[in-house]
Amino acid sequence: MTIISRTSTPARLVLTCIAFFLIKLWLIGPLELVAVKMPHDDLLFINQAENIIEGNWLGPYNQLTLIKGSFYPIFIAGAHFLGIPLLTAQQILYAIACGVVIWALSPVIRQPWILLLIFLFLLLNPFTYNYPAMGRILRLGIYQSLGMLAVGSMIGLYLRIGDSWKKTVGWAVLNGVSISALWHTREESIWIVPTLVLMTLVLALRIKISGYGSFKHLITALLISAMIWLGLTATLKGLNSHFYGVSATIEMQTAEFKSAYGGLLRIRTDSSRRFYPVVSEARQQAYKVSPAFAELKPFLDGEQGKQWIDLAHSDDFPAGFFIWAFRDAVAAAGYYQDSTLALEFYRQIGLEIDAACKAGKLDCRPRYTSLMPPWSREYNKLLLPTFASIFKRIVHFQGFSADIEDIMSKGNAEMMQRIELITREKLRTSRMDKLKGYPDYHNHLNIEKVRILNDVGAFYQLLIPPLFYGSLVLMLLLGLVPKTRRMISHYLVFYLSLLAGLCSIVFILSLVVLTSYASIHRAMHVSYPLVLLMIVCTLLAVIEVIYHRRQEPLR
Repeated sequence: MTIISRTSTPARLVLTCIAFFLIKLWLIGPLELVAVKMPHDDLLFINQAENIIEGNWLGPYNQLTLIKGSFYPIFIAGAHFLGIPLLTAQQILYAIACGVVIWALSPVIRQPWILLLIFLFLLLNPFTYNYPAMGRILRLGIYQSLGMLAVGSMIGLYLRIGDSWKKTVGWAVLNGVSISALWHTREESIWIVPTLVLMTLVLALRIKISGYGSFKHLITALLISAMIWLGLTATLKGLNSHFYGVSATIEMQTAEFKSAYGGLLRIRTDSSRRFYPVVSEARQQAYKVSPAFAELKPFLDGEQGKQWIDLAHSDDFPAGFFIWAFRDAVAAAGYYQDSTLALEFYRQIGLEIDAACKAGKLDCRPRYTSLMPPWSREYNKLLLPTFASIFKRIVHFQGFSADIEDIMSKGNAEMMQRIELITREKLRTSRMDKLKGYPDYHNHLNIEKVRILNDVGAFYQLLIPPLFYGSLVLMLLLGLVPKTRRMISHYLVFYLSLLAGLCSIVFILSLVVLTSYASIHRAMHVSYPLVLLMIVCTLLAVIEVIYHRRQEPLR
């Protein structure tokens, strides 16, 4: 007996999806918001959201103001205005993304129970309640949702390019908004490009071969998406220019900052080593040839810098810490009074190091302006094993946990009160005695909920790997089967596009692991919905083959 009959209306499907979402919200109730005193992460987003709420954009200009994409604090402020607790708002966004996917697929899947199963499969993704990561104020709270919205809206556009212009425009607008939000949330969101490009190319081929849709509609839809992305990007740049004098979405994209940081990455020394982009010897040489950089010596190689090194449990600045220590040192030297002063200082460092390189005073690599440390030949042999290791880690859903035991908030009463006011969330207590003082019935219910969540996560860890590896084989076979029609299956197109995005994510993370640091779990969260969607596409392709109804609605 199916939950929804074949004759069920869309309204009943929606209501059933909402019911299951409410059950999920009830289950994840024990996963409370965790307050952590992290000025460069959690507190940064809280401070920026508070300033947005007060009408001050991202707040006073300093070394942290423009270091990360601004969409997440905008989201926090939006949830506050709507009166929705932050963690609930993030779960609502993910549920909407799941709904967009089944809505996108509805023209080719007419049986509501199949759409419902897809919704549940996506909704119960364990990494949407991975704790404490999803319980902190971090960008990964919306990263999965935005990635799935971008992919789902492109699928919706693909399947409706031959429908009415009104429907096409709607999906194009959703695609443009979701890509823009994704792009301005995390800096590695370029991974979405291969997925969008591949799907667009096949869609153009589909129009040419089958005549379904028109190039005019496709080009116009793409222009709409692109214009929205350009418009929102220009808006963010305009706000940053108005409030801070920086015409960029993040300050690290400016030519001045790249000049300074890229100049430091040029310096080659005998003590150069992996994971440490600017070692002590390189800094000492830079101090001698750059009067501007020498002003930072008391901070980088003094007590302030030592605090960063101690925090990293290292003997020098690893890649994940140096960029923060560098910018903090510039602020301590007094150059973050305004952007003109700060950017000119960065530019001067770059010019002085480049001049020393040209004069032979430093042993330098070619000009390198990326934030990623230079590539070394030793990494060549490590690239494939690293790629395979990260790929396996993603496909096997490794690292999931919903456990709340021993997870406590950390911070003073004033900080925790601010966080509660801005997020409208009940915070995880910072006192173990208070936690132990809860009634037994309360603790028992929470323990049971967490057990269920962990069981669901364990089920996914058991189920997903064989389904995913099987999907690779099945889709390869499907691609090799002679076609009775001239167009390949929609699901194969979606699958290959998703695979391109997944490989793109893994490749980017492999570069980060090889050159900078191994802590990539936050950026990995966006990959899990892609894995689930690939399995969905495979199962739908199998059903399509069984019914011999290629390119026809499943009835």
